[in-house]
Amino acid sequence: MSNHSTRGRRNRQRGAELQREAVRMAKAHLLDAHNRDRGGAQHEMGDVEIEGRFYGCKRRKAVPAWVKPEKQEDGVIFREDRQEPQIAIPLEVFLELLQIKHKGCTDEDSKSTSDYSQEPERN
Repeated sequence: MSNHSTRGRRNRQRGAELQREAVRMAKAHLLDAHNRDRGGAQHEMGDVEIEGRFYGCKRRKAVPAWVKPEKQEDGVIFREDRQEPQIAIPLEVFLELLQIKHKGCTDEDSKSTSDYSQEPERN
């Protein structure tokens, strides 16, 4: 088997792993989540569905540094010329926000493994 076809198969496996991880994380937040791109059948709306909205999953060996938060930032807001602003935030933070929006949040629910729900210190 050629190196090219092996590499393509591994890239598909890595993408499928990310999809499963995203669905698993969403379900851990008690959100309704489904993998819609099962078996390479490429769902026309997106790879995963979380609370009725579709999201693509893109896995790369390296992500451009400018997309990653730096300093004390929780995320990065960016915009292409003449396009809508986008935000890059950790998936855990996004899922916490969805959980609050869709399921409500009690004191018990807000106890997360992430520190992102805490207000940053102001100097």
